[in-house]
Amino acid sequence: MDMENVKTNSSLLGGFGLALLGTTCCALPIALVTLGMGGVVASLVSTLPWLAWLSQYKAITFSITALVLAYSWWRLHRTGQCDLTSARLLKWQRRILAANSLIFIVSVFTAYALLPIALWLDNA
Repeated sequence: MDMENVKTNSSLLGGFGLALLGTTCCALPIALVTLGMGGVVASLVSTLPWLAWLSQYKAITFSITALVLAYSWWRLHRTGQCDLTSARLLKWQRRILAANSLIFIVSVFTAYALLPIALWLDNA
């Protein structure tokens, strides 16, 4: 495997890890509270206390995740394909990056928009 593939795969893995971290620290607890499962969130935070600390910095977490995902998209779009094997790899890398981006978008929506929408619907 050449160095360009290693860099691209590393950026994909970093984007996935950060998107998953953003989901765990910010989006999942907010979604559970919105759905009325506050007890689950309390036990989750007592088991993993670093989630409360990390959720205070969700803007930074999401900003770094967005930068890593943008870097990953940039790396994939500048990568050229030479043979059939690299074309298949590039296809799978794009699928994985699209899934990572979808996880990130759902996390940002949940962290910033779901609770205000639920409160607005509750008052209406």
